[in-house]
Formats: sequence, C-alpha cells, structure tokens
Amino acid sequence: MRVRDYSRPTTLNPDRLFGQVAQKLAVAIITGAVKAGELLPNEDDLRSDISVSRTAYREAVKVLTAKGLVEARPKSGTRAAPRDSWNLLDPDVLSWHFEADPNEKFIRDLFELRRFAEPAAAKLAALRRTPADIARIEAAYRGMSDNPPFADATIRADLAFHEAVFAASHNATLQCLASAVAATVQWSMLLKSVDGREVFITSLVDHERVLDAIIQRDGDLASARMTALVIDSLNTTLAFLTPSTSATIHKTA
Repeated sequence: MRVRDYSRPTTLNPDRLFGQVAQKLAVAIITGAVKAGELLPNEDDLRSDISVSRTAYREAVKVLTAKGLVEARPKSGTRAAPRDSWNLLDPDVLSWHFEADPNEKFIRDLFELRRFAEPAAAKLAALRRTPADIARIEAAYRGMSDNPPFADATIRADLAFHEAVFAASHNATLQCLASAVAATVQWSMLLKSVDGREVFITSLVDHERVLDAIIQRDGDLASARMTALVIDSLNTTLAFLTPSTSATIHKTA
C-alpha cells in the first residue's frame, strides 16, 4: 500500500528519478527479494521497470547507505545490509515498509512504540500546554470531525492532532518520534478506509476524550485515554490487516 505524504516532507522526492530508484531498491531489501549480504541489482537490472541513469543509481545508493539499508564492501560491491543496521524510525524507511505491506510483527512493534511515547506526550501536554497548544489541538480535532471519514483532509487533521500533542509536551526528544507515529497513523487510516466508518467514529470519540483531558490539565487521565486510543487503533488495524486474528490487546482506561 503506497503511503501518501500528508506529514512533513521526507528527504526524497518520489517524482525525481533517484527517489524512484531508492524506493525500488529499498522495497526489494525490505521484502527479502534482496537478502542481507546479497549484491544490489544494478542499473541494467532495473531498466526493465524504470529508466535508470548511472547518476540516479549512485544517488539512490548513497541515500540507502545513509539510512543503513545497504553497505559498500571493498572489492565485493554494494550489498544489502542486515536489518539490525536499518534506521527503522527514518520517515523514508517507514514509508518503504508500508509500500512493502508490513507484517503483523512490524505493526505490533510500531504500536508498542506508540504505547510508550504517546501517553507520555499526552501527560506532559496536559501539564504544560499553552493556550496556543490547545487551539492547535482543537483545530486538528475539528478537522477530523468536520470532514468525511478517511477523506484526505480528515487524514491530514488526524496527523495534525498527534503532532500537536507531541508539540504541546514541549519535550524536544519526544517530538523526534512524531514522524514515526505519523507514518503509522497514516498507514492505519488508509488501511481502514476501505470499510471502516464505525471504526472512525470510535476513533473520533477517543481523540475527543484525549483533548478533554488535556484541557482539564489532568496528566494521568490524558495518559490513560491516549493509551486507550492507541490500543483501539492497534486492535482495529490488526482486524483489517488479518481478519482472522482473534487475539486483541485489552485496555483499562
């Protein structure tokens, strides 16, 4: 599933040739079509799908090297790197995972990250938010509630809501995780957009409850409600990803 870019721009422009080459090589590595230690496809190998210049290929390899997906070995060429060297929180790497149809384990890993980061951000937001922060979160919520479920404007508003909560935490290190959360939220929304109107209504209520707790300056309540929101999102995402999945995570909030 191709992830549309509703969040802040990544380092790559998909309309530029080297960005297309980087995406194609990255997806091949992530899916295991090119396994760790194997040589990357060269320009000639890729020309059956896209027109590849030597310059674009080299630029793409530089990008993938910087993100940990490939490594150059003296006298043995450029090869796919092992997964433990990948920068998994890089926005482009996350986007390429979603292009490759991520497995359930990867989705659970991302939601575990959300369960650590977002409740903490919501708690700090409740304790530290300014009037401008509240206005920003409220505007994002209105964007979700005033637009049709899963419309482009609605997805943008959902991303803006989570980004605004991170910003209201006034914690620079937590805010570094916002792009990873945004990529997960966006992909999850697109996955559910096929037939998820009831899911959207539940999610809207969850977001409103988080907003109310932040307005009340109740940090513990904001944390608990954000935890419930993330767990709801994980359970519905898994249901759409693998309809036969029966195991769900239960919330206490």
